[in-house]
Order: sequence, then C-alpha cells, then structure tokens
Amino acid sequence: MAKLGHLQQIKLTGFRSIRELTLDLAPLNVLIGANGAGKSNFISFFKFMNKLLEKELQLHVRTKLNGANRTLYFGRKTTSHLKIELHFRPNSYCATLVPTNEDSLVFASEEAQFHGDQYNYLGGTKVRSLSTPGALESGLPKPGRASPSQYVATYLQDWKVYHFHDTSDTAKVKSAYSIHENRRLLPQGENLAAFLYDIRETDNYQRIVQTIQRVAPFFSDFVFQPEANDLIRLRWKHKGSEDYFDANMLSDGTLRFICMTTLLLQPNLPTMILLDEPELGLHPFAMQLLAAMMRSVSQHTQIIASTQSVTLANQFGWQDIVVVDQVDNASHFRRLEEAEIVHWLNEYKLGEVWEMNALGGTPE
Repeated sequence: MAKLGHLQQIKLTGFRSIRELTLDLAPLNVLIGANGAGKSNFISFFKFMNKLLEKELQLHVRTKLNGANRTLYFGRKTTSHLKIELHFRPNSYCATLVPTNEDSLVFASEEAQFHGDQYNYLGGTKVRSLSTPGALESGLPKPGRASPSQYVATYLQDWKVYHFHDTSDTAKVKSAYSIHENRRLLPQGENLAAFLYDIRETDNYQRIVQTIQRVAPFFSDFVFQPEANDLIRLRWKHKGSEDYFDANMLSDGTLRFICMTTLLLQPNLPTMILLDEPELGLHPFAMQLLAAMMRSVSQHTQIIASTQSVTLANQFGWQDIVVVDQVDNASHFRRLEEAEIVHWLNEYKLGEVWEMNALGGTPE
C-alpha cells in the first residue's frame, strides 16, 4: 500500500506528447524508453504542476513551453483542453485548462477532494472548488494541513526536477551562493555548498562524505569558508594534503555524483524526487551506488526517474519499471507484468532484456 502523501495515480489528457494517460505509481518509478518517446514530457509535467502551485503558470507556459498551442497534444486544432487528475491518499486534485486566443491556458475548472476512509476516487466525500472559470492562475492555497487543498499544495511544493547536467566552467553549482539559501537543495545544485554547510553536523552529512569517497577515493571532506556578503562556494580537501580546491578541480562525473548523493541522503527528504537522466557522465560503479540510494530512499519518499542507461536499468527490479513507447503518434506508458519478464531474468538482467528489445521502449 502506498504511503500517505504518495501520488498513487495520475490521469493526464492532452499534455504535449501525452494524448491520454492513466498510470499507477509506486514509491520507485524508473522510466525507460527511446529518445522522443515522451519520458521528458512526463517528467516536465511535474514541473508544470509546481509552477501552477507557485502562481507562475502563465509565465511558465509562455516562456518554457512556448505557449498553449505547443503545450497541448498536437495543438489546439487536435486537443481542446488539458485535463489533470492526481490521486493521493486520501486527497485528490482535478483541473481542466483550456487555451485562449492569446495562446495562454486558463482554468475551466479546478477542485480538491477528500475521500474519507474509503479512498474512493470516483466520488469524493468533500469537494472544494478552487478557481473560477477563466482564472489565469490556480486557486490552490499555501501548503498546510488544515484542508484537502492545503495537503495537495504540500505535496506539490517539492515537485522540482533535478538535473545536474551543467558542469561547465560557468555552471551555477561552481559559483558562490547565499549561505542562507539552505532549506532545499535547488534543482541544478546552485546552493550545494550552502546546503552542505547547513547539515554539516548531522549523521547524514557523514554518510554523504563516505558515499562520495567510495566513488572518489581521493576525496577527504568539504571545506567551508564563508565569504563576504554571506556567500559560500563549494570547496574540498584532497586526502593526504592540507591544500583545498574548488569545484573546478572535480571531474564532471564526480561533481554530478556529489550533487546526486547530497540530494538522496539529505536529512529532510522532499515529498517527491524527480530525476531526468541521473546517470549522465557517471562511471558504472557510481551508477550502482546511485541505484542503491534510490532504492533505499524510495522507502521514505517517492522517486520518479527517466533513464536511457542499460547499466542503470540493470540495478532495478521489474516492479520499478515504466516502459515508454510512441504508439499512434502518442506517448504510451505501461508498467511491466511479472509474466512477461520473469522467465528472462533467469539468464539476463532487466536492462539487458530491454536492450534486446524484448520489453519495448526502444526505437522501432
């Protein structure tokens, strides 16, 4: 049974490459599929919901999704509306958005429901309308615990898509950042140094350091030296040396692994962790450790991740996998069934079976 607060089911109609979707979610969900199948579109929906909560929907649709016409499945000539149903336990959220002549999306309806002890998603026992027809932004309140809508907002507030891909010289993770920005690790690791500085006295910090050392044996510890204007940047010490170095002296893969380890081993986990191709640039052994952390952390929070890595997929069970394919010009999502996979696993790992195109999720 899903834990309280986990997203148990999502129903989505008309979002980007997703014509229609009904998907049951587990604590750990690993999306596999070919390029262009729709994995990233699915992950981006959760960012869409987070911006909806933050009352930045119009800005997000216009600047990041290139308008309502590009947001709707094959445009407004094909798709008249975007419909969202999110089922938690014991709450749910439903909304329908329609395009305008100005290429925006506005609310046709929006409501939160409480389903009582029966958790019957077909008809909530308490329904609260959140916005009026034509509203530009969501009527969801600030996160809290006084009403179903506040509970929903609490779930959504942590829905950030983490991608630590940028490790260039100008990457934000390598720059100085406010030492006070430490409540949550930011999606691109911008505040990594401030976040680590804040948790440096915890057991979790020691676990983070020890896990990094398994991938980078030369790594001794982080060095924290607050700068002027309450700024701090990522610095570390090499084993056997008193000298310290900044993030530019770490390999791309090591820096990404540090970000990933900090995210997954932090003391106060978000309600959901969303990862888009977390394996990028990692050594196969680092992928094994990453998968082990993901499996362990999924006992305490929900994880949704997309991957194109056979090596990473090899680390998971068939129950964790969601196969994504393009079927009739639309993204199709399905969970694996035991009967279709169990006989393969006597001789192969799951990722190897995927690579052989026995599961789908590969280019046709």
